[in-house]
Amino acid sequence: MKEVYKVKKLNSQKVFVQYRDIMEPYGPVKGRLYTITHSEITAELFVFVAPEYADDQFTKMHDEVKIAWELYNEGVALIGSVIVDGEGVTGDASIRNKIFYNEMPTALQALRQADRFLFEKEPDLDHTPVYIQFISGNPEYNKTYDFGFIGMYQ
Repeated sequence: MKEVYKVKKLNSQKVFVQYRDIMEPYGPVKGRLYTITHSEITAELFVFVAPEYADDQFTKMHDEVKIAWELYNEGVALIGSVIVDGEGVTGDASIRNKIFYNEMPTALQALRQADRFLFEKEPDLDHTPVYIQFISGNPEYNKTYDFGFIGMYQ
């Protein structure tokens, strides 16, 4: 049974997008990678769309979300990852895991909002499944979650 995720209303004025290199608001889909970060102080969300992850935006907290369009079954899926614990990661793994899990719908809503021109041009992309791997040395947290379809996060 698929879990229903609570999607709170996102303040679109707090979402900022930056297209890098060859990426533009309407495409291409192939090779499009997303890095999602945020500000603890302002609660702003930053979505970087580029052919490479925006590693210049990674922080000591390692609280970024990385997502890519990947071939999946007979179509595409948005496959992503977050780092729950490991070398150089500060914070309690159980707390980080819970925060990532509870805030992932907000991050996905930010992605959908930031790249809305692509989704308007290609409405079938809203049916794209979303899978996020939580990376941890602890088997309790090292899991891949099915977050439904990206269109749920409009």
